[in-house]
Amino acid sequence: MTGHYPPNPRGSRLRLGLLALIAASGVCHAQPAVTARDPALSTPAPSLASCVSCHGVLGAGTATGAPRIAGMNPEYLAHALSMFRAGTRASAVMQSVAHDLSDSEIRSLAVFFSTKHPPRVEGEHPPPPDLVMAGKRLAELGAALDVPACFTCHAADGKGNGVRYPSIAGEPAAFVINRLHEFQARAKAGTPAPGTMTAVAATLNERQIEEAAAYLSVMDP
Repeated sequence: MTGHYPPNPRGSRLRLGLLALIAASGVCHAQPAVTARDPALSTPAPSLASCVSCHGVLGAGTATGAPRIAGMNPEYLAHALSMFRAGTRASAVMQSVAHDLSDSEIRSLAVFFSTKHPPRVEGEHPPPPDLVMAGKRLAELGAALDVPACFTCHAADGKGNGVRYPSIAGEPAAFVINRLHEFQARAKAGTPAPGTMTAVAATLNERQIEEAAAYLSVMDP
């Protein structure tokens, strides 16, 4: 928020820390600030402006690779933030953002973004139709015996399934590609447990990654 909440030293440090990271890395791109208190927030959340500076207005994600968090299961979002705060989920930016969040702030942010349903982000260039159609088959049916369908875990139409499996419909293609590459790198570092996303990603080739990303990016969230 900008100017609607009483001064909060911890929130100020949080915003300054994130701005420093943004300036240094170029990963996030500034978005219009959220300027009104939202009824979904049960407590003030000074970090809301930091969230939208990376994740886009209302958490829609960005074409440059920031993930969509709008409309996700609030328990999933809260659990993810808790892991970032504890350092058990790796992300230099997110660990810095979540480090000083209280349990109530984490819950408020999770509820806020879970209730938002902005349109999906439009990329600079629409994906080729052949990639989209191949990605649809991959998401719904999988490929061969070692590549399960995306929707087997992430539910019909990729809308998410409980706390463990987030919504993936409408995720920006750049984020999907980057995230799957992260899982593949993790798989190379050690044998992944069967059935995990790390194990699934290890079975994908680059073409399949691009197909899945293309289809998910054009789905209605």
